Amino acid sequence: MISFKSPRAVFILLLLLSGTLCTASLIPFMGVYIVEVLGKDPWLISIYAMLTLSLTVVVNRIYGEWIDNGRRIAPLILTSILAFGFALSVMLVFETYVVLIIICAPCFALSNAAVSTMYSFGRLSAEQNAWDIARYNSYLRATTSLGWMIAPAVTFLIAGAFGARYVMISALVLTAVWATLWWKVMPSDFVKQSRIKDPSTDVGSLSDNAKAMWTAAGVCLLFSLAHSATTSSLPLFYIREAGLPVYAAGLSFSIKTFIEILAILSTPWLITNLGVRRCLGVAAVVAISAFITLANVQSLSHLVIGASLEGLYYGIFAAVGLLYIQSFAGDRLGRATSLYMNSLYIGGLIASPMMGLVAQFSGFRTVILLSTVWATLALLVLIVSGRNQTRLS
Repeated sequence: MISFKSPRAVFILLLLLSGTLCTASLIPFMGVYIVEVLGKDPWLISIYAMLTLSLTVVVNRIYGEWIDNGRRIAPLILTSILAFGFALSVMLVFETYVVLIIICAPCFALSNAAVSTMYSFGRLSAEQNAWDIARYNSYLRATTSLGWMIAPAVTFLIAGAFGARYVMISALVLTAVWATLWWKVMPSDFVKQSRIKDPSTDVGSLSDNAKAMWTAAGVCLLFSLAHSATTSSLPLFYIREAGLPVYAAGLSFSIKTFIEILAILSTPWLITNLGVRRCLGVAAVVAISAFITLANVQSLSHLVIGASLEGLYYGIFAAVGLLYIQSFAGDRLGRATSLYMNSLYIGGLIASPMMGLVAQFSGFRTVILLSTVWATLALLVLIVSGRNQTRLS
């Protein structure tokens, strides 16, 4: 069990929350910043997003390898904090797209890698303190969702009331909080402890684990592709094709995130009763139902049902997907965690241009219905790979 009488477990979650609030306050706002503040064409948003996501994938992989090789985790998180603060300072001084691409995008990629690094830190802390791993992982994911539920709404509220410049200033204040928590919470010498190797472990079993881990990453990629494409399409689908009021998108997001957090917190019970792989199977089935429901929304009551199903499936996936990949990690927890995060980023990277292309020729409803294909493929991969037993270490 997790003892919250000791402040360590709570402070780790606060460290993650502060980092998530920082990154989540900027990521959704960058499109508005590029178009409205810098006065650039919307297609330049894609250039910035693709560059930042691609660099994030690379940094995640490097950080994961360093963690597995026994590097201290504290300097990695500090680098992310400093990079985020530096990028914000540069944006306050230089309001140009070239500077955003050359200086800020790489810095934001470094800061984005903090989430994966803090997931590894949280999981390793759970192992070293004998906490319930599944339960603490669910707390980590719920904390991330909480940050995403709060930060974008506050960011756009600040932007509407005071202007884009104050978004950067408020994010800098959050960065100072993040840095303070890092100084208070993060042990400077914390590293991944080496495990005693099992003499029976041979090259063949390690190869099997690697294949299983990549298969698990493929499942997460399919979930991410479905989720990203649907999330990008829903606001315009609600307004243009379903004929709902403008506030429908915000209502849907709030309901989805609220149910998502509840679902994440319920996953330890689900894992105990169903196991990790079956939980993902349940998430895939619920996802298919959610996409069909959302694609046929015609009223706010239908929206509530669809958004609730969306939050339910994604909450289960968000908590269990990380455990699923980590269960094949062996002694490569950092690599597994970065692989999980990269599958989410790559899914989003693929989904954006795909969504635009499909919506251009067939509408946003088709994009949502197409997500049922990705969820079905994820379910089929889970069924086919079911012979590999998921192990929670």
